[in-house]
Amino acid sequence: MNEWGQLLPLALTIALSPLPLAGLLLMLLAPDGFKAAAGFSIGWFVGVMFSATLLALLSSLLPHDRSAGSRALQVVLPLVLGIVLIVLGLVQWHDRPQRGVEVPLPRWLNALDRLTPARATIIGVGYAAFRPKNLVMAAAAGVVILGSNTDPTGILISVAVFTALASITMLGPVFAYAFGGPAVRARLVRLRGWLVHNMSLITVITVLLLGVFLVLAGLAQLAGQLLR
Repeated sequence: MNEWGQLLPLALTIALSPLPLAGLLLMLLAPDGFKAAAGFSIGWFVGVMFSATLLALLSSLLPHDRSAGSRALQVVLPLVLGIVLIVLGLVQWHDRPQRGVEVPLPRWLNALDRLTPARATIIGVGYAAFRPKNLVMAAAAGVVILGSNTDPTGILISVAVFTALASITMLGPVFAYAFGGPAVRARLVRLRGWLVHNMSLITVITVLLLGVFLVLAGLAQLAGQLLR
């Protein structure tokens, strides 16, 4: 499997995060909340780029044998991450709230609509860069990028595109709100309500699907290596 066949599920695992997306929408749809939401989304972009770049640089310090060791990592990483996500998804499915039970939102999420743009930007950077799931995915992306590119330009392009894909769910609603008009804003209101009401189920399904995607990516990479 080529580089982007491996990077796409890693980027989507970061991008498809219902909790920060719900927080973004709460900021975006609050009175005078556009600047804070824009700051949060920009902070998310910067945070993902920071972690992906840093971990790619750290990965470059490791001995990168482009034969056996590198190929093994490209198979093992998505398989292990996929299995971990599937197990986590099954645990979350078992522990999910019963149907009809209202789950209160985290206290910090309810406070997001009162943030200043500067604080929202800082929170976006920190949440994107240092959230454990994002760190693991960025580390895996660093290994894939370093294993697929030999020149600095190719590495920078891969990191930039990976960051854009991992940030699309944070940047998209802000651009839609800014340029989409009243109809789009009404849809964002409905999306916010749907996310808040179905947060647990969405999280479980997202984790399971991404886990399966990563396992399939690892198996495809293994098959590709065996057929060479």
